[in-house]
Amino acid sequence: MNQVLENLERGFISAVGPAYLARARPLRHERIRDWRYRSLMPLLHRLHGTVTGLRTCHRFVDGQRMVWLQGGNPSGESLVLLHGFGASKENWLPLLPFLARRYQLFIPDLPGWGESHFHAAVCYGMDQQVARVAEWMRAVVPAPAHVVGSSMGGGIAGLLAARHPDLLHSVTLMNAAGVAGTRHTRFEQQLMQGRNGLIAHNLKGVLDLLTTVMESRTLAWLMAPAMYQELVSRRHVNEHMFRHLLQNAPDESLPAFSAITVPVFILWGAQDQVLHVSCADTFKTLIPEARLTVLPGVGHLPMVERPHRTASLLRRFWRDIRAGASPDARGASCRALEDPDQNRAGQQLITGK
Repeated sequence: MNQVLENLERGFISAVGPAYLARARPLRHERIRDWRYRSLMPLLHRLHGTVTGLRTCHRFVDGQRMVWLQGGNPSGESLVLLHGFGASKENWLPLLPFLARRYQLFIPDLPGWGESHFHAAVCYGMDQQVARVAEWMRAVVPAPAHVVGSSMGGGIAGLLAARHPDLLHSVTLMNAAGVAGTRHTRFEQQLMQGRNGLIAHNLKGVLDLLTTVMESRTLAWLMAPAMYQELVSRRHVNEHMFRHLLQNAPDESLPAFSAITVPVFILWGAQDQVLHVSCADTFKTLIPEARLTVLPGVGHLPMVERPHRTASLLRRFWRDIRAGASPDARGASCRALEDPDQNRAGQQLITGK
């Protein structure tokens, strides 16, 4: 890999990591060691299960119990959905009614998250998580699969595609972590000051977090009661996990985003307040053949904020792959949204209408 691409691959950790680690509060190791899982999110799945028909499965991966939802069309193409930092498999529930009829769904709690086991002595860096997801997919997911990753899960999905292409039919990087944009969000600026807006310590912190990751304040307020217990109870663990991501940067000797050979879809919310929309440009530079779509009026979680539109774009991407169309046949540059007026012509270009 040439030096320019290598710098792009490691841009986020290089820009944020040293400053955050130097300024953040010390870890509470006793709180991390003694933490136990408490959440209302599995209840949300049980209520939702009557509609989606998903069942809960588990398997030991790298010595840890890994939990996932499985269902959909048993004869359909495999689809794996990887959640982001501080989240769980339940983040994907709004999207599932639009995908379950055609695709066989596999939606894990990534190791250390949700109902999957967390062990304080285990490393949860990107390389380790990629290896665990690959091991799990080889054991339970019929290959090749379409893999969609959100935020941290997007970074894992991209590295998975680069290192284990035999497992994937395509990869979608949805507001994906792993690279730096040309501009920083307020969240990224705060990280460099040692403050992490993705770690909630009380109800106000939960509301602030949700209004950061979603453009709709109404949706954030509606989700806060269900998310409060898990986010606050996990605050010390989440801080521990976040440091693992920064302290254990991907191995430079292993394939990274620029090595991906399967079809790639870069999907981004234009109003992302966590990872600036210009990160999509960085991914496009690293993966020139990728399709790129930016969604106006959407923040960091397109599958939660615009599930029907997100599912429509994903199905179109996969349909074009089956038809043999070029992955970037409907691609568009996110630069069209740099104009704050976001005129109608620009919106039509971005959404591919």
